Amino acid sequence: MIIKKLIIYGYGKWIDTEFDVNAPFHLFFGENEAGKSTLMSFIHSMFFGFPTRHSSAKRYEPKESSRYGGKIIIKDKRFGEVSIERVSGKVTGDVVVQLEDGTTGDESLLTTLFYSKTRSFYESIYSFDLKGIENIQDLSKEQLNRFFLSIGALGHENFLKQADYYHTQAGKLFKPMGRKPEINQLQLKLKDKQREVEKAKEKNESYIDLITSHLSKQEQMKEIEKKLAITVEELNYQNELSKYKETLEEIERIREQLKKLPDQKLPEDGLYQLKQTNSEVETYQQKINELQDKQKTLQHQYKPSRELILYQQNEETLNGFEQELDHWEDKVQELQLKKKDLSNLEQLITEMKIREDISLADEIPPALEQSDIGYLNSTRNRIEKLEKKRGELEDNHRNLMSRININNDMMDKIEPKLMSLSEFNALEAMDADSTLKGEEKKPKLLLTAAVSAAFLLSAYLLTVDALFALVTAVLFLIVFYIGYRIKKPSAEAYSDDQRDLLYQQRNLREQWKELLAMNDDYQSKQEETANQLDKIKTTQRLIEEDFRQWKLNHSFSVNVALSDVEDKQAVYHRLRELKKRESVLKQQTDDIEKRLKTQLDAFEEALTRKFLSESILEKFKEMRSIFREIKNEQRGMQEYIKQTEAVQHEINYYVQKLNELKKTKRQFTDSLQCANDEEVYKLYSEQKEKQEKETRLSMLSEKLPVKEGDDTVGLKLNHVKKNLDELKKRHQKLSEEQKVCMKAIMADEMKIRRLEDGGVYTELLQEFENEKSYYQEVVNKWTTLKTAAGIIEKTLHYAKEDKLPQALSIAGSFFSFLTDGRYQSLLFEDDVLFVIDKFGRRWRSDDLSRGTVEPLYISLRLAFIKATKESIKLPVLIDDPFVNLDDKRVRKMYQLLNDFDPDIQMIYFSFDPRIQAFIEEDKCVYLNK
Repeated sequence: MIIKKLIIYGYGKWIDTEFDVNAPFHLFFGENEAGKSTLMSFIHSMFFGFPTRHSSAKRYEPKESSRYGGKIIIKDKRFGEVSIERVSGKVTGDVVVQLEDGTTGDESLLTTLFYSKTRSFYESIYSFDLKGIENIQDLSKEQLNRFFLSIGALGHENFLKQADYYHTQAGKLFKPMGRKPEINQLQLKLKDKQREVEKAKEKNESYIDLITSHLSKQEQMKEIEKKLAITVEELNYQNELSKYKETLEEIERIREQLKKLPDQKLPEDGLYQLKQTNSEVETYQQKINELQDKQKTLQHQYKPSRELILYQQNEETLNGFEQELDHWEDKVQELQLKKKDLSNLEQLITEMKIREDISLADEIPPALEQSDIGYLNSTRNRIEKLEKKRGELEDNHRNLMSRININNDMMDKIEPKLMSLSEFNALEAMDADSTLKGEEKKPKLLLTAAVSAAFLLSAYLLTVDALFALVTAVLFLIVFYIGYRIKKPSAEAYSDDQRDLLYQQRNLREQWKELLAMNDDYQSKQEETANQLDKIKTTQRLIEEDFRQWKLNHSFSVNVALSDVEDKQAVYHRLRELKKRESVLKQQTDDIEKRLKTQLDAFEEALTRKFLSESILEKFKEMRSIFREIKNEQRGMQEYIKQTEAVQHEINYYVQKLNELKKTKRQFTDSLQCANDEEVYKLYSEQKEKQEKETRLSMLSEKLPVKEGDDTVGLKLNHVKKNLDELKKRHQKLSEEQKVCMKAIMADEMKIRRLEDGGVYTELLQEFENEKSYYQEVVNKWTTLKTAAGIIEKTLHYAKEDKLPQALSIAGSFFSFLTDGRYQSLLFEDDVLFVIDKFGRRWRSDDLSRGTVEPLYISLRLAFIKATKESIKLPVLIDDPFVNLDDKRVRKMYQLLNDFDPDIQMIYFSFDPRIQAFIEEDKCVYLNK
């Protein structure tokens, strides 16, 4: 990505200003207050938004312009030439991004353009000044490692944040010294509940003796498991011990002797305490036996019914039934109402089907689709057009018939008036002769007219040429004389009446012919109209057949007319709604009956009995009756409970005293590791002998090598040479003892479980197990969070190991160039950065001078930019961070920046005149105050 142009509408001191930036290394040169930092901030704001008003960064709002913002033109290989315009609007400004193909977008497109990187990421890597270098120098070891990790893993800071989030969430669940986290509170609750369970156990008859035996066997099991672990350890240790054969043999002998002796220190008054305790135990046990006999007598006097026993065995389940009886009674009433509604609805649907001529077994026609509505409208329009056309044709047909009839009537009136053909022909002949006489008169008239014209012409020519006029007049006179002398034969006399009669006959014949021709034309049109009517009737019949087939396909009654389809559709819609309501009601009634049946079946299973009726409602009534009987019997038990409670209270008191005495005695005997009183007496006699042997064993053991974390020798064999074989035999023997002991423990647990069934102890035990299960769920959640955080950090750690060596290698070459080879390479070891000089010595970054450490951190930045350029390629902004460097290193630095990478744009802001020697004039912009 390369910045090509900066267009500033208003930002700080810059108003309506443009800067062309095309070179890979471009310089903005100017003194203080020239606007370099403002330009750098402008680029940040265009890329990532204006700083908020509560931010520590300056907003640079212009004082001399109402426009705030500007535009940057960049060139990107992915999107071509891109325009980024941001102006005042929301807090960070309103941005419009336009790609080369005309596509526009907002912040989301801008985020894609910048590889989903944030302002903090860009400013930490691609934009820096002297303060930025000092900030990096001040980072702690952990912060610096985190920085390298995020860059080495291609900038996946979101994964690191997610790992931190998982650690935070896990900390909310558990802290080693916390009180408020959920797991800490659950631990306290479990301890309290466990104490309550242990107290409840003590109240069960004969429970303590069994628990004592069970605990003893558990201790024995632990001892066996401990011995097994020691045996395995000794098998690995025996090779080392074989070097001290004589010493081991003596130790073995002493240990064999010590095994037969007790290991505890005996109190001075132990025997007296033992006798006094035994006497009190006998007294309390006798009182307990008497009270237990009294309790058994009361138990024989009252025997609960089978239903009550089953109720007590399933009290928790049946109590749940009883608590929900009112709820299910409401459901029963609701079921009755819904069945009534369902019956009414079914009746209504049946009546509507009958009224609408729909078979009860047939389905209701479905709702019409848009294509069906279009078909109906089209069919209706066609029928209307055909009906209109048919009406027009029928009217025309009737008109033609009427005209034909009128013409026939007129012809009938004309025909009697017509003469015969011979008579008409005679009149025609006479008329022809009369016409010839008229033609004879016409030449004479013509001749007279010609003479008059010749005379006039001669008069005219006389004015022109007298001779020519005279000749012309003579010729016309000769012609006139000749014409006048011609004679024609005369015709018979022809009267006016005959002429009128002829004219009348001619008119009648013409009328008759016209009427006849008109009838022929009308008949032709009538036949054509009849043919058109036949075609229309055929088309109507085909439409009716098609509509009848459509009605069959869509489940409509054949009696439904096309005009009634819309009205019927409303009725069918109503029927479909009713059917839907019917389906919902059926589903609801089925659900209620199913749930009632489930409850009743569970009740039958709990009481192991069957209901007398098969009806759900009758079963429900029977269940209520059974509950009433059980409650009556429970009230009868109250008197028995009062009597037994008094006896049980006394038994509990003496049992508590007895348990305390037994516990005291057990603690005393356990402290001496004795099974009975005789062993206690024997212990006192053997105590002195044991002390002497232990002294000798301690002296010998100091000569032998011991295991890590163990100051004693764990030898168990008589002879070292036979150590391995005997240890294996002992391992087998201990395994068999473990199986035997496990069977005994399981048998005791079965007995304890039978004693624990029922009563308050069972409830407490169940509550304890529930809380323990929930505690385990929370612990699993905490484990998941810690594991997820660990996996993320481990994965990113591997990513850092993949990318970091390349980046450190590049940074080492840059740093070597800047220091003239004094420092050759960089090493990142145990999350600490080391600099290796040309003599191979390692230097920590805080051991270097400021003039050396600044090029180091600049080298690291440039190295990471170069190492990740295949994935991320953004412009680099540098605001004169080299003021602390001497002339030599400044020249080196400028040379490095100028030759850094042609694919990565460097925009440098400076007032250092030394840089001008490395920058061409066309790549430099001079800023004035």
